[in-house]
Amino acid sequence: MKKMMIAGLILLQACSSSNYVKERFAETTPEGVSTAVAHRGCWLREPDGEYFIPENSTYGIEMAASYGYPAIELDVKYTLDNVMVVMHDGTINRTMRNASDYSKIEKPVRVSDMLFEDLRRDYVLESSDPAKRTPIPTLKDMLLACKKTGIIPMLHSKVLESYELAHKILGDRWIAFDGNYPSMKYARSVSDCLVLWDPDRLTAEETIAKLQEIGGWCGMSTMKYDMQDAAYISAMQAGGCVTQSSIFPTPHEQKALHDGTDIELSDFYWFQTNGREPIATVCKTLELKAGETWQSPAVEVGDFAAMTVDLEFCGSLELQIDDRRPRVYPLYRDTAGDEVVGLRLFKTAPSFRIIACEDISVKIKAGIYEL
Repeated sequence: MKKMMIAGLILLQACSSSNYVKERFAETTPEGVSTAVAHRGCWLREPDGEYFIPENSTYGIEMAASYGYPAIELDVKYTLDNVMVVMHDGTINRTMRNASDYSKIEKPVRVSDMLFEDLRRDYVLESSDPAKRTPIPTLKDMLLACKKTGIIPMLHSKVLESYELAHKILGDRWIAFDGNYPSMKYARSVSDCLVLWDPDRLTAEETIAKLQEIGGWCGMSTMKYDMQDAAYISAMQAGGCVTQSSIFPTPHEQKALHDGTDIELSDFYWFQTNGREPIATVCKTLELKAGETWQSPAVEVGDFAAMTVDLEFCGSLELQIDDRRPRVYPLYRDTAGDEVVGLRLFKTAPSFRIIACEDISVKIKAGIYEL
C-alpha cells in the first residue's frame, strides 16, 4: 500500500499555529495510515436504525474522543434570527423528533425558517437514550465541547461568522472545509487553520495554483472518487498540499487509502490504534484455492468496538467485514504488499471473511479493540 504522508504533514508549512492539528493527526494515527475524521461526529445507530448517538451533537464529540478520532466534521446553518446552529440537512426531519411526545415530524421544518428559541423548545435530537434527546446545538456549544475534549472541529460551512467564532474559541486549532472559494479565502484571513477546498473537477495543477493563492497550510477535499486517483493524490502531495477523501462509499474508500490519501472523512473508517492494545488478535497465513473462503473466529465484545485488518498478499481476493451487513472490499495487488482496512463497530460482533478469487497466499494480522 502506498504510504500516506503523515510525516509529510509535519513538514508542510511549519507555522507554529497549525502544529497542534498536525501533532494530533500524527499521535492518533499509525505511520503509513490515513488519518480518520468522523463525519458529522461519531454518530451511532441501533440495529433497528434509530440513532443512539445523534449526528452533529455534543455526544458525537464525546464518542469521537472515546474512539480516538482526532477530528470531527460538523455542518453550520443559520436560523431565521441568524443564530448559528449545527445541522447537516436544510430540514430537521431526518435527525430530530417532536419534543412533546418524541413522535416523528410529519411536515418539513427548515432550519432557516425557524426562530432559534422555537427550534430549541419544540424539537429534540433523535436518540434511543432519552437522556440524549437534547435540543439542536449551537455552533458555540459544539466548539466548546471540542475544546474540552481536544477534538479538532472541521467546519463544513459557508457562514463567514462561523470562522470568526471558531478562531475566537480555538485559535487556529480547527479546519475550514467547503467548496466556496471566497469563503475559504476569508477563513484564511481569519486564521492560520488548515483550509480544505473542494476544487470540483480542476486538475491537480490548477488546484495547487488556487490553494497557493489562499496561502498557508492548505489542501483539497472531494466526494468525487473517480477524480481523486493515485496520480492526482501524488501530484497534490508533491505540490505540498493535503488530500482529503470525503465519505467515499465502500469499496472506493479503500482505494483512496491504497492510493495514499492523507485524510479520510468517513462514517465508519477507524484506525486509531496508537496507544491501544487489542483484546484479541488474528495472526495467520492462509493458502487458499480459487473460490475458497476463510472465516475469522468469533470474539465477544461490548457495545463499542473496532476492528483493523491488515492483509499481505499478491493477487485477487475479496474481504468481507460484518457491520450488520457485510462491507465488501474487492482487493487486488499485482505485487506483494499490504492492504489495511479498519472500521468502528456498535453492537456488532467483529467478524470478517476472506474469499479467494484465485489461488493465493495471504498473511493476516487483525486486531479487535474494545472501548
